[in-house]
Amino acid sequence: MGALSVFNTVVGILGILLLAYWCSRMLGKKWGNSSCSGNIKVVGQLQVGQDRQILLLELGEHYYLVGVSQAGIQLLTEVEGDFETDMQGQPGGPEFPSFPELLEKYRKRRDEKDRWS
Repeated sequence: MGALSVFNTVVGILGILLLAYWCSRMLGKKWGNSSCSGNIKVVGQLQVGQDRQILLLELGEHYYLVGVSQAGIQLLTEVEGDFETDMQGQPGGPEFPSFPELLEKYRKRRDEKDRWS
């Protein structure tokens, strides 16, 4: 009777682990598609620290650089330009700067602005 009890326990634990795995996959698919909802779209992102990242957001016709950390969300700047990431890197498609290049460009612009202020 003891061996049957151990077997039932092992099967029960494996069943719970399998169910948890299946649920996490289903929730991951649902939440993974949430980067584009309604009028706002995450065009690009750059991890700059363990809990810090910079996002390029598209809102209507406007683009914004947003900093995200544990302290909160902060608008860094509005970005001018057209960023079609779906066509980037495809033959015959327009060539756009990469997200890190764009970030460096705006960082230099901000540093120059601060220097003259």
